[in-house]
Formats: sequence, structure tokens, C-alpha cells
Amino acid sequence: MGKILRLIAVMSVGCALYGCSTDGCTDLRSAIPKADFLNSATAEPVSLDSLQVHGVGAPGDSLILAAGTAAQSVYLPMRSTATSTTWCLSYKWKLLDDPRLNDTITFGYTSEPYFASAECGAMYRYRIKEISYTTHIIDSVKAVDSLITNLDVSQLQIFFRVSEEGGEQ
Repeated sequence: MGKILRLIAVMSVGCALYGCSTDGCTDLRSAIPKADFLNSATAEPVSLDSLQVHGVGAPGDSLILAAGTAAQSVYLPMRSTATSTTWCLSYKWKLLDDPRLNDTITFGYTSEPYFASAECGAMYRYRIKEISYTTHIIDSVKAVDSLITNLDVSQLQIFFRVSEEGGEQ
């Protein structure tokens, strides 16, 4: 009887591993928009090493980018149970490290369940309806495509005012 149970257990694990194959899923597992950082004057990519990004009103630790990490983009997850998500951008660069200069970006959207494939499974897709933001250091925010899917492409652009004198902010 013990040998039969072990055989059944081994077969179950083998079937589970085979059934959960991820070889055909080359995109992201979730629909998370990627936002590129761009210079508002030139539209060229900028690398920011003193930017901190965290969620507003998000449960738990919502820090997704810590100051001291050079980045030219960031993934900004959305909540499937809400119709908007707000992100706070704090600038930890010498003269800009003041909470009054923090910027916020709020995305208003609808979410819909979506079955991507047997390999990728089900996920939510988001349709951005509106974007609002403050303009302390941010010049503008643009959605390249309003439909946020699991494709690993830049779907948002955040344009920053960048100082020509003394390097990037």
C-alpha cells in the first residue's frame, strides 16, 4: 500500500510540474505598466539616482524604488480592486529633499479579468481613463497606450524638468 501511495504522489508532482510549464509565457505574469523617465526638454531618457517612489494609501510597505538606485524606468502596479492608484515621487537630491516638492501621479482606470494563455494564466488588464499629477519636478505624464497588458514594453512616460547645470536632478 505504501508503494502505491508513493507512486501516486510522484505522479501527482510530475503532472503538476508538467501542467505548470512556463516555457510558452515570455511576457510578464501580470499587467504592470512600465514608466520611462524622460527629460522634458529633449525627450531623451534620464537616469535618476535620488528618486524614491512609493504608493499612497497602499497597504504595507509600498516602496518600489529606493533613493540611491539609479533608474531610467519603474514598474507602477495598479490595484485590481480599485479604480485609481496614486504614487508619490520623493526627490532625495540635495536641494530637492523637501516633502513640499514631492510629486504625485494618480491613474484612474478600469480593470478587467483576462485569460492570457494556458502558460501565462489569468490576470487583470487595465484601461487608463485619466492621469492627474502635480508639477513640482514632473513636467508631464503620458500614456503611450491606455490599455495596460502583460507585454514588457514601456506604456507610460514621465517627463522631468532636468537641470542642465550640475547634472540630472
